[in-house]
Amino acid sequence: MRIVFFILSPLLTFLYSCFDLNKRMSQIVFVLFFGLFGYCHTFSDMRADSYRKYESFTHYSTMDIDEVVDGLSTGEMKDVFEPILYYFVKSFSNDPHVMMMIVGLFGGFFYMLVVKRFLQDRRMRYTVPIVILLAFMVMESNIPLMGGIRNFCAFPLFMYSLISVLIDNKKRWVVGLLLTPLIHFSYIIVVAVALIAWLIKLPNGLLHHLAVLSCVMSLFLDTSSYGVVVENIVGVLDNESVASRIDHYSDEYTEEHFNDSLTTKLTRVNNKISAVYIAILLSYIYINRRRLNQTQYELKIYNRLLIFIAFSFALISFSVVGQRYVYIALVLLYLYLLNLYQRNPNTAVTKFIYAMPIVFIVHIAWTLYNCYCNVGFDIVYQPLLFLIY
Repeated sequence: MRIVFFILSPLLTFLYSCFDLNKRMSQIVFVLFFGLFGYCHTFSDMRADSYRKYESFTHYSTMDIDEVVDGLSTGEMKDVFEPILYYFVKSFSNDPHVMMMIVGLFGGFFYMLVVKRFLQDRRMRYTVPIVILLAFMVMESNIPLMGGIRNFCAFPLFMYSLISVLIDNKKRWVVGLLLTPLIHFSYIIVVAVALIAWLIKLPNGLLHHLAVLSCVMSLFLDTSSYGVVVENIVGVLDNESVASRIDHYSDEYTEEHFNDSLTTKLTRVNNKISAVYIAILLSYIYINRRRLNQTQYELKIYNRLLIFIAFSFALISFSVVGQRYVYIALVLLYLYLLNLYQRNPNTAVTKFIYAMPIVFIVHIAWTLYNCYCNVGFDIVYQPLLFLIY
C-alpha cells in the first residue's frame, strides 16, 4: 500500500517512512526516494557539482577496472569509486539521470541504515524534541550534495560503519571504514581518527576540554592557519593527485575565489554560531555531569562525540572542505542528544534541542535551496510518473 502512496506523492510518503524505518516497506521507500532525487537532477546549473559530473560522465572514455586500479597506484587518480561507477553505468546506459539514480540508491541505502540505527534508540513516543532530532538526522544525509557523487556516497557508508564499530562493537564494519577512502580520498584522515578512537580510550574530561577548545579556536582560524601542516602532508604523500588537490585547496587564489561566494560567507557565519552553541552545550553537560542521568551507553556515545567535535572543528576553517567533517560530529550529536533527552526530559537538554532550528537556520535554508537548485520544485508536489517522464 505504501508503494501506491509513493507513486502518488513520493515526497510525502518518504517523510512518513522516516518515522517508521523498522518496517521493510518504509526502508524501501526511503531508498527509492533517494534514487528518484538522483534521477530528477536537472544538470542546468553550471555552478553545481552535478553539472561537472554530467559533463565528465557524458564525455567519459571507457576505462577497464585494471586501468582504474593502475591509475590509483601510480598517483594519477585520487580514488576509484567514480570511474568504476561510470564504467558500470556506461555498460548499459549513457543517460546521466540513470547514473545519478544509482548514486542516489547507493547513498540512500546506507543512510537509511544510519537513520534506522538512530531510531533504534528511541524509547519514548514521538515528541517535538525527538522530531527535531530526527529531522536533522535526515537532513544530514547531504542529499543536496548528491551531485558531487564521491562525498555523498562515502559519508553514509563511513557514518554507519563508524557507529557500528565505535558504539555497537561490530568489528566487521572496520572494512566499511577502510573502504571509504577509495570512494573519497579525504576520508583517509578521518578513518585514522576513527581507528585511534577505537583502539585508544581517552578520558571524557580531557576530551571535553579539547572539544571546547577546538570550537573556540575555530572562531579565529582560516585557511592560512593550516599552511605549515599542508606543506608537511603534501611533502610525504605518494599520491600526486591527492597532494595536488590538497595544495589547491590551501592556495591563496582558491581561498579568495571561495570567499567571494555569498554561500561561503553565510556558511562560515553559521559555522561560528554552531561552534558557540556546541561549546555552550558541552559546558552545560560537563558542569551538570553528576546531575544528569547517564548510563555507560550514553557516556560511550559522548566519548566518541567529543573526539569528532575536537577533530572536525579543528579543521572546519580549512577552505570549503574542512566543514564536511563536522557532519560526522553532528550525526553523533543527534544520537547522543536523543538518548540524553529521553533520560533527562525535564532539564535544559530539551531547551538546547528546541534551539537547534534557530542555531542551524542557515544550514537548513542552504539545504532546502540547494535541493531546489538540483531538482527544482516539481518533486514536492508531482506524482512519480510525472517526475520520471
